[in-house]
Amino acid sequence: MVKLNYAFKNGNLSLRISEKKERYYKSVKSLLLGNPNIAKHWDESKQRFTNNAVNCAENNKRLEAFKEQFAKVAREHPEYSAKQISDYYENKRNGISGDNLNANQCDLVEEYLQIVIEREKAKSGCNFETYAKLLSKCRKIMPEFSTLTFSSLNCDKCIQIAKIFAKYNGYKGTSKSFRNLLGKASNDNNVTFSLTQIGDFKFAHYNPKRDQVETKSPDVLNPRQLKRFLSLDIEKLTPTYKDRKTVELYYDFCVFMLHSFFAPCDVIKLKHSDIKKGEIKVKRKKTHQAVSVPISDKMEQIISKYKGHSTDGYIFPIMNDNKAKEYITQDYLFKKFREKLNIWLKAVGRMLKTEFDLYAYVFRHTAITTALDKGLSTSYVASTAGTSIEMIQEHYYNGNNSVNHERIKSMYNNL
Repeated sequence: MVKLNYAFKNGNLSLRISEKKERYYKSVKSLLLGNPNIAKHWDESKQRFTNNAVNCAENNKRLEAFKEQFAKVAREHPEYSAKQISDYYENKRNGISGDNLNANQCDLVEEYLQIVIEREKAKSGCNFETYAKLLSKCRKIMPEFSTLTFSSLNCDKCIQIAKIFAKYNGYKGTSKSFRNLLGKASNDNNVTFSLTQIGDFKFAHYNPKRDQVETKSPDVLNPRQLKRFLSLDIEKLTPTYKDRKTVELYYDFCVFMLHSFFAPCDVIKLKHSDIKKGEIKVKRKKTHQAVSVPISDKMEQIISKYKGHSTDGYIFPIMNDNKAKEYITQDYLFKKFREKLNIWLKAVGRMLKTEFDLYAYVFRHTAITTALDKGLSTSYVASTAGTSIEMIQEHYYNGNNSVNHERIKSMYNNL
């Protein structure tokens, strides 16, 4: 008879599936919220966390649900061995039936994409949204997606898929996600696919915007708008927001981006330990490039204002390391803050009369463009902003701003 109990395996709490001398373990570490002290608060006899454990009610509920999944299999299939019950859900996801646990490997693209999503969710600090969006889009735009198999994928089939993607917006993102899925499948022993099947096919060759000249200038605040933003009266700004401390935090956060060249994800992770001799020295989150940013007087004022108000040594009182562990979505606290910040910035943008919906990243664009307009060298700005000269020339500063337009006009008018 198969028995199910929670026990310790390699220092982690795991579901033990046993029958006579056979033992199989399923770690539940990724299920637990708040990193509870298992050694101190786990009640072995009652198979649950005590009331003193962090998130005890939710964690006990999760453990019961996880155990019930395997108990249900044991009740419905009394003929199964401990190993068959232990492998049941993994085999089912990989296209192996319960009646024949050695059946065919996973070949359906849709099914494997669902497996990848579940695997990503199980990771600590997961980021499964990209694959979830791909699944939703493929189901919507590809009529035969549910029957698409990896064994059918070759160069011609990928061309057909690329042409379908090209009919809809977001080709670059969709095709990149699908290509990443193919890469995972090629390295998975349970999937009947190899990248050699598609030969020299590249999704980039079928990008409908591949040969188009980018005409859209980066979103920046012009000198008049920037001057007005920096002189705003915070007490009167966005009066519909009753929490004035939050409005002040939003405003200071944006000003800090202007003075530091940082993106929102960089500012939110800054800690007092990153400050060294009047400079902030960190590696940018996106590029992992080391940068050294001088601390301006305004930055110093903002740092001093929030000192002692944040947890875990952060400069801004937004992040909380213990609270972040309660969420499985990667960077959940940052994403929620950025979402609310961008909603607030839309209202500010209407007041500044911007031609676009104002959002947080505009302040990095504006900082870089303003620095170049003021005569700072491209190489210095690139190193301070943590990016390449080519990236600035291509995305941040392409000569289409009003300052350089006026300079060109005046240059020929004064000849």
